[in-house]
Amino acid sequence: MHILKLIPVFLLLLLCQGTTAVAHTGLPNMAFAWSNGKIVVDTQREGRTLGGYTAFTIRFDGTLKPYQMSDAGISGFGFNPGSIIQYQIESTLMKWSTVENRWLRDGFDERLSIRLAFAAREVSASEGENTHGMVASLGSTGSFEGTHPLFELTTADGSAPDDGAYMIAMTLFGTDEQDGSITHPPSKPFLLALHLNVSNNFGQTAFNQAFDQFPGTPLSDYSRLDQLYDWGPKPTSVNFFHMLHRAALFLVSTHAAITVPSVWAVDAAKYSQPEGHSAD
Repeated sequence: MHILKLIPVFLLLLLCQGTTAVAHTGLPNMAFAWSNGKIVVDTQREGRTLGGYTAFTIRFDGTLKPYQMSDAGISGFGFNPGSIIQYQIESTLMKWSTVENRWLRDGFDERLSIRLAFAAREVSASEGENTHGMVASLGSTGSFEGTHPLFELTTADGSAPDDGAYMIAMTLFGTDEQDGSITHPPSKPFLLALHLNVSNNFGQTAFNQAFDQFPGTPLSDYSRLDQLYDWGPKPTSVNFFHMLHRAALFLVSTHAAITVPSVWAVDAAKYSQPEGHSAD
């Protein structure tokens, strides 16, 4: 008799565990994998294509707080154990203008905060590009799952942000947890398209109209860069640093070194340029 009484409880526990497993990955589940020397973006196919790049939709639905969102998840598989997976913000914040029917790069006060691993990074129309932060420390495993960033939209004066569409570009890369050297070169940039509709002034139709127009950010062709440059195991004499708004790649020798994050260093001894390509 006691066993029969426990059966409904056991079934309820199984149901709760199943629900947790589904919600654990996040919505969307921004999944990445290390394959053939590259970080593959969106292995779960939950993003959309925009201008040849993967864009993940981040919806602020008000379940946490009106201008916060933590439902989205980041997961990764097949990475090298002992690595730290990091993200880099590759653009300033962009905002869709329903009046001008285009993506704005300035002239607005909204800013986006991204909190991961107990550290927050902020990006606005004028600040935040090229900052990076940690996603997960892999330890002895090469995978991570259920990492949920906290996104928050605010304004400089503390007023409520406008309903609308916002966008940033990001990359993922990996470093060695001991010496900080590159273990996984940067992924192809991907986009985060944020949909804020707290006051019901910017519905799905309006968001789709904004989403259909690529902001035209001159993103770097990382597939080509990976072929041109051999990423060294440790920071050495030639430094590489990419910016979305730079059209050129600068290589400097030991005698003219510039200060850049060590994770972007490449080994001069291993650098070679294939025929028919230039460093421009």
